[in-house]
Amino acid sequence: MHEILDHLAEGARVLDLGSRDGSFSAGAYPHLVVVSVDLKSSRGPGRLVQSDAAQLPFRSRSFDAVLLNHSLEHFEQLKRALQEIGRVVKQDGAIYAAVPDARTLSDRIYRKVYADSGGHVNLFGSESELARMLSWYFGLPHVATRVLCSSMAFWNSRNTKDIVVQRQMQLPSVWEPLLAASVGALRLVDRVFHTRAQVYGWAFYFGTVGEAVDTTPRVNVCVRCGQAHASDGLVDRGVVRKRWIWFRAYRCPDCGASNFFADDLAGQ
Repeated sequence: MHEILDHLAEGARVLDLGSRDGSFSAGAYPHLVVVSVDLKSSRGPGRLVQSDAAQLPFRSRSFDAVLLNHSLEHFEQLKRALQEIGRVVKQDGAIYAAVPDARTLSDRIYRKVYADSGGHVNLFGSESELARMLSWYFGLPHVATRVLCSSMAFWNSRNTKDIVVQRQMQLPSVWEPLLAASVGALRLVDRVFHTRAQVYGWAFYFGTVGEAVDTTPRVNVCVRCGQAHASDGLVDRGVVRKRWIWFRAYRCPDCGASNFFADDLAGQ
């Protein structure tokens, strides 16, 4: 989403919709006016508003950008929410929408783990059809799509210590080192057999995007915080190290968790 946020003018208004704790850290974009909206109280950056996405309490054409970071799959009134998003975004604005592919292993496991707690109520299975539908509702052209990879951080035992979360889970959580090894194995399977075991979904870009979108999938996704990192960026930061002969690992710059490392491959 940085392709949008990095190029917004001073004072530009950004709607972070369904973000819970926010799509980025509070200090990442101090020059922007960020409004975080969720059904439940959250700790996202900027102004916090508790509201239903199907009834946004904002004037029409009042936001320069809208972020839908893993939220569309949770909206019970999806079409109404999409209409509201199209209403509040400016005609020359931009929208970032990240959603899961319901056919993938990751999303199937997520829906099994959280089968009785709401979870993903909207299932998306066609990249092209979804892009066309969103573009129509938003009134903005579809600019680019990037495939998203998963680390299954939702299954990490460190992320499920809360008793409320534990009661929602239908399958037991996974020890972090074991989860990291499993995700690394899925990535290896994808490389050898050209499968989609590590794929999570898609990131769609609509409207006025400030720079060309790099559509190379980012396979290095942290098993703890879920943050994806470009492989070149991790190497440049010096956080990649060798482990066990030819296997490499990296320490997540955001949360410090250890993950197995692989180079991003264009067109994967």
